[in-house]
Amino acid sequence: MNRRHRRHRRTPYVAGPGTASRPVIPFELVQDPPAADPAAAVEPPVPHGFGAPALPAEDLLLRAAAEATARGDEGRAVGIYQELLSRNPRHCTARVRLAALLERRGDHDTALAELDWVVGQQPDHVEALLHRGAVLGGLGRFTHAERDLAHAAHVDPTNPDAHCALGVVLSRAGLWRNAIPHLRRVVELDPSSATAYDHLGEALNKVDDLDGALQAFQRSTELRPNSAKALRGLGIVYDRLNRPAEAAQMYRRSRELAGA
Repeated sequence: MNRRHRRHRRTPYVAGPGTASRPVIPFELVQDPPAADPAAAVEPPVPHGFGAPALPAEDLLLRAAAEATARGDEGRAVGIYQELLSRNPRHCTARVRLAALLERRGDHDTALAELDWVVGQQPDHVEALLHRGAVLGGLGRFTHAERDLAHAAHVDPTNPDAHCALGVVLSRAGLWRNAIPHLRRVVELDPSSATAYDHLGEALNKVDDLDGALQAFQRSTELRPNSAKALRGLGIVYDRLNRPAEAAQMYRRSRELAGA
């Protein structure tokens, strides 16, 4: 048979372990790629999964799924991800994003099963490690969450999300001193992150570094003046520094903003 007339059979969708049903929730919007320049040299496709080149159709499906979730069309989005995985069951990016949707929907077990599959194939997949660490941390499984997030930070040491997630998990586990270096690293990598300064201020307060905590919360309020959380943090630190008038002012502003 002439090769050009051969028809390829579609690979059936291969679900990760434990993925009997697939509810979906919104995930972040993927930016559209820039328009191609006809005069430019054609670049080779970027690999997805573990080694298989990404087909243009797969990129279009990823974009369509992101656009569908941005519109709130969850059923359409999950169908698109399943279509993509039927074409390429080893497409790790699609599985990770589907897992993120499942987690935000509250389907923790299925999300973990999908993420376990990806990490089993690609142990250094930072996005999968971050998502799995977040799910495990939310379930109170701090030791396992710390392991995943620490590995993500090791693989990508300049990733502020990895250090922030690790610092938050360590804080939730009560390991405040261990959390502080990671939270400091976050504000070094992303000085505009008010949330990171909030977490850092809380951790420093817990280890009685009141001057450091005060500076962190003050920086947070500079970045986000109407943050009720940062203002309340300032009130707590002012209280501990025996500055009751300033503490009362911060508490009052925090209550006003929280009730707005």
